[in-house]
Amino acid sequence: MSTPAPATSPSWVDRLIPFNVTAWVRRLGLASVLVNLLLVITGGLVRLTGSGLGCPTWPRCTDETWTNVPAMGIHGFIEFGNRTLTGAVGIVALATFIAVWRLRGRYTDLFYISLALGVGVIVQAIVGGFSVLVRLNPWMVGVHFMLSGIMIAMASIFYARARRYSLRSVIESERLSDTPGPDNVQRALGFVIAVLSTVVVYMGTLVTGTGPHSGDASSARHAFNPETVTRFHSVPVWALMILLVVTFILAKKRLWAPAVSKNIVAIFVVMLFQGAIGYTQYFTGSPSSLVWLHLVGAGLLIATVTFLFERMVVLGTPALRQLAESRVDIAEANGIV
Repeated sequence: MSTPAPATSPSWVDRLIPFNVTAWVRRLGLASVLVNLLLVITGGLVRLTGSGLGCPTWPRCTDETWTNVPAMGIHGFIEFGNRTLTGAVGIVALATFIAVWRLRGRYTDLFYISLALGVGVIVQAIVGGFSVLVRLNPWMVGVHFMLSGIMIAMASIFYARARRYSLRSVIESERLSDTPGPDNVQRALGFVIAVLSTVVVYMGTLVTGTGPHSGDASSARHAFNPETVTRFHSVPVWALMILLVVTFILAKKRLWAPAVSKNIVAIFVVMLFQGAIGYTQYFTGSPSSLVWLHLVGAGLLIATVTFLFERMVVLGTPALRQLAESRVDIAEANGIV
């Protein structure tokens, strides 16, 4: 009686460019989320330290050099450091694209999201450059931040789907093997929450563009009344809070997957954090430390809302649910779940 041959471990090429959704793909998805969040955080640091024009031109740092020079001081160092981080985002995007190359036939969603992330890095760099060339015009800076939000959202969708396709705990938490009919309420609420959250974030850029932290003393600001625009910003915030409570109640009443309720709780925690920071910031004259924390919260809000939106739309749409389940079956057949 012969003994079975021991399983051979995959080569380093197969580890970096796997045939299945592996832990490596999941890690790259998480890295994409984190590095895009980090870019938002360092971008806020640039603005709050008045370093927005630390490199006064683009794509060079100065007319003579590609990098900052000692004479430019700390502002040049901070701004050039933020530009350098864009390279790290690009490296992660490239590694993610390469990692899913062999998956492009079966996991087309992961492939095209990774491609979009790579294109997004280039677009972000160009928009960031124009922001410098127009001397941090608040409208352009707002567009730059919203593009960062889109990058965080795409990375979050990639990470969520990589986990769904390869982790049994996620499959069970989503009850993916159940076969319910179309749930228009769940799907519609997912879209409404996403749209309302986008309004919240965009209104936040208007408040920021009206406030004192422009990134450079010579930069223009929005001409809005600060108190008025802040109050307008609070309207969709409160509407989103109420909608989340209603959605949580419906999730329990209609027996939606436990993962949905957990996502809602996560968003609610982020929004409570954001609300506490926002109101404190408003009544204390917008100190830079609180503005920075509020910016961190905005990035977390985008990520957590995206996780909920993606999950509610997939689980509420039979065709998407079946497609996701079929991809999990492929993963299980290859022994990676």
